[in-house]
Amino acid sequence: MSNRTLVAYFSMTGNTQRLAQEVRAALGADVDVEEIREPRPRHGATGMMRSLFDAVTRRRPPTEPARRDPADYDLVVLGGPVWAGRMAPPVRTYARRYGTKARKLAFFCTEESTGADKAFADLAKLCDRAPKATMIVDSEHLEPDSHRAYLAHFVAHAKRATAH
Repeated sequence: MSNRTLVAYFSMTGNTQRLAQEVRAALGADVDVEEIREPRPRHGATGMMRSLFDAVTRRRPPTEPARRDPADYDLVVLGGPVWAGRMAPPVRTYARRYGTKARKLAFFCTEESTGADKAFADLAKLCDRAPKATMIVDSEHLEPDSHRAYLAHFVAHAKRATAH
């Protein structure tokens, strides 16, 4: 199946989910979406504390099994929020479990301040391959109009990766 793309993402607040939907729409036809889910959602102050602890300790918490097999796709676009300078732990779990099955990868994230480059390096290590494209959207650029150029650049590089 040629040029099939999977966008897999985790989102706690909805920011990364909205960005994942924008990525899906920008990539065009033949794009499936997979939300990375945890059996124990992160809610309230306790969920926030667990999120920070898991991020700092680089924990890979349990996630629900993926509904789609990344091996069935030419490109897997993996995204999530950066917490405490690290990729959200459920994304790390997904990367470790499924990342090596992906033929080609692209990464995107949302972040409050910094850490995305380290988060992407960690994901590449977990997936055992470097991404073909990356996109960072910080808290000041969450509105679609303010990251339109980033998205266009990211999608162009991701599409180019599936053409080779």
